[in-house]
Amino acid sequence: MEAVVLAGGLGTRLRSVVPDLPKPMASVNGRPFLEYLLDLWIHGGVEKFILSVGYKHEIVQSHFGTAYKNVPVDYSVEENPLGTGGGLLLSLEKLGTRNPFWLINGDTFFDVNVSGILAFHQKRKAVMTMVLRTMEDARRFGTVQLGTHGQLERFCAPGEGTPPYLINGGIYIIDPKILDDEHFAWNGNTPLSLEGDLFPRWTRLRYQMYGIQEPGEFIDIGIPEEYRRCQALFKTFKVESV
Repeated sequence: MEAVVLAGGLGTRLRSVVPDLPKPMASVNGRPFLEYLLDLWIHGGVEKFILSVGYKHEIVQSHFGTAYKNVPVDYSVEENPLGTGGGLLLSLEKLGTRNPFWLINGDTFFDVNVSGILAFHQKRKAVMTMVLRTMEDARRFGTVQLGTHGQLERFCAPGEGTPPYLINGGIYIIDPKILDDEHFAWNGNTPLSLEGDLFPRWTRLRYQMYGIQEPGEFIDIGIPEEYRRCQALFKTFKVESV
């Protein structure tokens, strides 16, 4: 499968410890965070990466070039910030097939069971599957409510509801046909959010969207505390579950 990696983040909350770099290029024990993420997904069977880049994209392109560990790498470059939804839509022209693909947050490391998620997606005949993580403190994360059979029913504000929360883990399987919405016109320049714009629209249209919970190690390096935890974890972490 191909994977679109959203790697255009500014990293404003990390500026005190990681100045002047795209957030996914923050150094972790001498290597960019994004290398660890791509390693995880190469191990999971990804055959091509499309990196959705924006802020200081030249740094990412110069580092990874056209391939990483013999896996092809292409780029979708935002000239102006387009948000997570806009970044996804702009990346579509880089996909080589009309098959389902992975969409992955470039600043989140989530060790998941790839084969189990794929089997779940196929069994449900889903057009989108979102990977979820339980969290006791969800003040930094949007939360999700599921229906009886695991269907995505509601996207909530950070911390809304009662613990344990189900948060969006930043990993999705998407069937391109969910984006063939003849009533949705995007001009290519307007910023869009996945959770604020696209997901609620798809929910209203009653697309077959499901969530699956995964218990693996989860790190979002968006704040200095998590970035420091990442430094410690990656000294010993071994990829096992993918």
